[in-house]
Amino acid sequence: MRYISNALTLFLVLFTLINSAFADAQLNLTEQEQSWLSQNKRSVVVGVAIIPPYLSNPDKKSGAEGLSLDYLKLIEDNLDTTFQYKIFDNYGAMIRAAKQREIDLVFAISKNFERSEYLDFTPVYSHLANKIFTRKGHFDKAEMTDFVGKRFAVPRGTALVSYISGHYPGIELVQVKSLRDAFSLLAAGDVDGVGSYASAGYFYTRLEGIENVSIVGSVGYDYHISFGSRNDWPLLGQVLNKALAKITSEQRKQIEERWVQPEDSQRVDLKTVVQLSIYIGFALLLAGFLVVLLWNRSLKREMAIRLEAQKEVRFLAYHDELTSVYNRLFFVESLAEFTRLPSNEAKTSSIILLGLDNFSLINDFHGHKMGDQILQRVSLRLPSRLSNGAVLARTGGDEFAILLRHSSNRIELGHLADLLITEIKRPIVYGNQSVAITATAGISVQTEVLDDPMRLMEQADIALHEAKRKNIGGYLFYAHEMSETLLENKQLAEALIAALNSDQFYLNYQPQVSLSSRKVIGFEALARWNHPVKGNIPPDQFIALAEREGIIVTLGDRVLQLACDQAVKWLSEGIEFDRIAVNVSVKQFVETDFVSKVMNALSLSGLPANKLELEITESLFLGDKKVALETMDKLTSQGVRFSIDDFGTGFSSLLYLKELPVAKLKLDQGFIRGITTDHSSLQIVKASLQMGQALNMAVIAEGVETLEEQRLLVQLNCGEAQGYLFSRPVAGDKVNADLMEAIAEHMTPVT
Repeated sequence: MRYISNALTLFLVLFTLINSAFADAQLNLTEQEQSWLSQNKRSVVVGVAIIPPYLSNPDKKSGAEGLSLDYLKLIEDNLDTTFQYKIFDNYGAMIRAAKQREIDLVFAISKNFERSEYLDFTPVYSHLANKIFTRKGHFDKAEMTDFVGKRFAVPRGTALVSYISGHYPGIELVQVKSLRDAFSLLAAGDVDGVGSYASAGYFYTRLEGIENVSIVGSVGYDYHISFGSRNDWPLLGQVLNKALAKITSEQRKQIEERWVQPEDSQRVDLKTVVQLSIYIGFALLLAGFLVVLLWNRSLKREMAIRLEAQKEVRFLAYHDELTSVYNRLFFVESLAEFTRLPSNEAKTSSIILLGLDNFSLINDFHGHKMGDQILQRVSLRLPSRLSNGAVLARTGGDEFAILLRHSSNRIELGHLADLLITEIKRPIVYGNQSVAITATAGISVQTEVLDDPMRLMEQADIALHEAKRKNIGGYLFYAHEMSETLLENKQLAEALIAALNSDQFYLNYQPQVSLSSRKVIGFEALARWNHPVKGNIPPDQFIALAEREGIIVTLGDRVLQLACDQAVKWLSEGIEFDRIAVNVSVKQFVETDFVSKVMNALSLSGLPANKLELEITESLFLGDKKVALETMDKLTSQGVRFSIDDFGTGFSSLLYLKELPVAKLKLDQGFIRGITTDHSSLQIVKASLQMGQALNMAVIAEGVETLEEQRLLVQLNCGEAQGYLFSRPVAGDKVNADLMEAIAEHMTPVT
């Protein structure tokens, strides 16, 4: 018996190991992931906040149940593990716990920049559209701008708080513990509006018996729900992604059908009404009959509301609210189905990922209404070029993805991409404005069986990034080398962020001279980066990188502060100059706190405002000229001066030059280098000088390299210049009286 018992025990151990190995194999876990999972199988702590009506609800047995919990149970099954669950009173408390590493996994979270500092995110598994709720009769329709100066309630700790405070600083945010509290304040008239997803609003108003609340518009920011795992445990995020990817479309559908429907907590029971009417008696039969009719009408109205809300929730689960095309969740599920189909030369699965070029500038210049209009028009145009079997989805703010079964012939796919790009290029008329926007495409083609369907989407995304860098307005097919380039750019962007606060990042200064007095009158600050491994990286390369990676504002703020600090140091050393010029990017200028940032830099350094000149480009005035004028007026009233950089290469207009407080025009070096040999360049420079003189503006020529160019500029009455003829850019500590004197002596008098 002992031998039989031992053999049975050995068999069970082997069976468990084989079963576990098989489960891991199904997930394609690496050895490192398998080892980490076996060591942490019972130690992962999941944070859960109660978010009715379907993400999570209280449950006496397990603590919580709901859509997100169902997904977690499937993930546990796929990983053959059991998580520990920690229930929080409110969402804000859960987020604080995640930030402090008290929990390892957040059960339902939307990705934003702040949370990315301490969390990694899985792909999106559900979608919540945020609506604006107000008391009935206050608004028929409303937008978030209607609540500037008003009180607006949002649950504390949610991504909606960051969105509203960042985009609508004029709204007085009232952060509450839960949506129940928010709707109670709204019903009592203590706040003017509430931001909430539709099903939760329906749930709480019915639960509390609130009848004076209605939906009047969209917040403009939706929750794209994913799981968040602590980013100092990257292996946790990796195994979660694989376990989530293993959940089938059928399982997802069952979860959605179970939970995604509003609760009807005030259902009318017609039988009860009928029974009560019988008890009233024959004498009140007519009155009872009328009551039944009234209740029946109420029931129909309630059922209609419920069905409409359920229809909306189901639609939003798989559709983009703004454009009504499919959303990322539906696209990912379809992608899993498409990539399972056989691939050959005649037909395979492909993705064309379209990204609108410089779309953020449209929002900055023309406002979000215009941006929304463009997205809607694009979504209506694209289907005309697609076959019936193709799936069109909006997968990002300015990105549309097309999933299709098509020949693997690259010429045919490229032709289709060209047609789609051409459709987007057609001008879009909105009110009295006409806007033309371009698009760039990345294309991926399935050439083999994919363990992870999202790999095809990642390849299209990589190709799109590379196309935006090399072939903007066109398309590129994914190639393996692109992944290496993207990784290199990502590492370079991370290195740039680190460099901004180290001595790797520094400024050089190019002197600016008066052609009449032959004296140095100012300096232009020029950013430089000395990478510890790659050496000096050209400014056009790292500035373009900063634009693409969204850190151009941080870089610009750093340049401004360093330049102000250096200017003050020169003044303390007795070096006299008129102004120090600092380039300002469009994204930096349109920031709502730009004026305060400039004044803060002046205050911290001690530099007088009349010593600072901000160089802006003509493209800035494509947008809201009224806002630009207000910003410039605020700074010029303090003494700051503005100049237009690269004048003549953008959208020059006498109208905006006349209206805006611009003190100087800076002629692009491309024209200066050609004035002695090219008649067109000479005429452009002449016209620009005449324009500047007519408007009482100073004109400075950049890129002057030869004595012939200097002589011609003097003959044309150009007052100021800079370039290698006078001095190359120099380090701040090299600027001294000797340098100023040497430049003056080197300048040849021109008569």
